[in-house]
This record gives sequence, structure tokens and C-alpha cells, in this order.
Amino acid sequence: MTKLVHKNFVSPAQELYRRLENKGHRARIVSVKRVKALKQKQTEWREHSLLNRDLFEEHLRDFVFRLPGNLLRAKSIIVVASPQPHRRVSFTLTNTTAPVLIPSNYSKETDAEVAKILDDYALSQNFRFAKAALPLKILAVCSGLAEYGKNNIAYVRGMGSYFRLSAFYSDLPPDADIWLEPRMMERCRHCLSCQKNCPTQAICPERFLLYAERCITFHNERKLDFPFWLKPSWHNSLVGCLHCQQSCPENKAKRDWIENSCAFSKEETSCIMNRVPIEKLPKALVKKLEQLGMLTYYEILPRNLRALLAKKSLPLDMES
Repeated sequence: MTKLVHKNFVSPAQELYRRLENKGHRARIVSVKRVKALKQKQTEWREHSLLNRDLFEEHLRDFVFRLPGNLLRAKSIIVVASPQPHRRVSFTLTNTTAPVLIPSNYSKETDAEVAKILDDYALSQNFRFAKAALPLKILAVCSGLAEYGKNNIAYVRGMGSYFRLSAFYSDLPPDADIWLEPRMMERCRHCLSCQKNCPTQAICPERFLLYAERCITFHNERKLDFPFWLKPSWHNSLVGCLHCQQSCPENKAKRDWIENSCAFSKEETSCIMNRVPIEKLPKALVKKLEQLGMLTYYEILPRNLRALLAKKSLPLDMES
């Protein structure tokens, strides 16, 4: 007997999409079986030497390709893109204030809103959600939510690269299970903007993935000293790098989306520059760093800030 579906029927997945989109977020829901495909893709790139060994050891080993203990019967993976601007923060030195940029994907300001939408939906529809530690860019691209740029940054239609990704396991059933091979945006094939504006030549036409060992983001997120060839004038943000994003035509409408965020007082700046242990920092300072997504990078902030101040020819007089 054929099962009739009312024409106004809205599936659980469609309702979740609606709730997220009403707040400006976009999402895709795929089968939980795709966890295996994500792991295979990462393994494939590593075996073909497309992933830098140091990059893998320092940033890609922490992914968890198994279901969480509280959701062993998960049916889906939900990947969410949340629009975010770049953040401008300021550090107070003895005689001046230094404004610096933090790229859009680091800030955790939209995380709470996404979590609330999911929590409210879970309560009303009796579904469960659990945060997933998965390779987000690959997940977003393979699910059809995003596309890769030539610079290996993910782009979402209408957002450019100004967004933050998050992923969740759920027992909510997916409506469909779209799964695509990672691919580059069509317009990238005839555009050289990011390639020309990358000062380290990390973006090369002969391969799909960029050369991580040449990427400024890779070096200013690690705890080692900067390589000798990395010029101070190339630094442009507290962490990460904006050379390719700011020159990309896909970001034309978003390029100036920069919002002023918090200011660090002279005392707070001194704590950071003098590497006061996190457990001894004032609670207000820890909260600022956490909200900006900078607590993870706390150890390297003094080094990166010094590089930016040197570029601006500003004296650093905060060290004890």
C-alpha cells in the first residue's frame, strides 16, 4: 500500500533548516555513515603526501571518527555555517593603542546561538545532538554546503569565506544523503587573485591542496619560531592570514565586514605579553580570550603581536 504524505508535511530535517536559516545560519544534514568517508579522504590525502606531516601532527590528529558514547545510535551529521565578520581588537601599550584583526572563523560568538537553536529543537521534538570533532571544511564541501577556493578555504554561497563551521551528531534522520567529491569553485579556474596575492607562494596551480609549509596561517598558529624567510611585513592578523581572502572576488561584498570587538587594557595586555599562566589570569581576561577563540593560541599571542607591532613600527614596552 502506498504511503501518502501530506503536501504540507515538513520533515524534522526541514524544520531544523528553517530554524537555523531564520537566524542567518545555513546547514546540511548527511548520513552518519559518512564519517567513514571523511576518515578515508584524510587518509588518502596523507598517503599521497598532499597533507604536510607537521600540519597533520599538530592540527589533524585530534579528529574523532567514532560516535560519542551518549549518541551511539546517531543517524546523521549536521554541519552548520554561521556568518561572522572579521574582528578588530585593540591592545593597550604604555604610550599607544594597537588595533589588530582576527579572521572571522576564529571567534566563538555564534556558537552559543547555534547551540541554543539545537537545544530548543531537541526539547520540542525529542531529538538529541552532540558536538562532533570532525574535519569541518571537508565535511562542508562534501555535503554540498560549501565549495573549496583555489586557496583551500571553504566558501558558502552568500557568505563568501566570512563564516564559522560547526558539526554535530544527531539521531535526527536525514532527508537526503548528498555526498560530493571535494572540488574547487568553477570561477577559481580562471582566476589568479589569491595565487598572485599570496606572498609565500603557498597556492600553486599544479595541485589541489596548497603547500601548508609555505602558508602564513600554518606558521603563526604553531608554537615554533617563525622561519627565517617569513617577512614581518607579511603578517596581517593576530592569528591566521587574510591575504588571499581579502583579494578574493567571492568576498567582494563582505570584504569590509569588520566589527570592533573588545579592547585589552594595559594590565591585560601586560599579562598576555608576559605569559602569565592561564590559571592566574583575571577571569574577565580569560572570558575575552575564550570568546575570541584565542585561548587556544594563548602561548603564541606574544610572538604574533610582536610581529604585528614591528610591522607597524610601534614600540613594545610591556615586557617585564
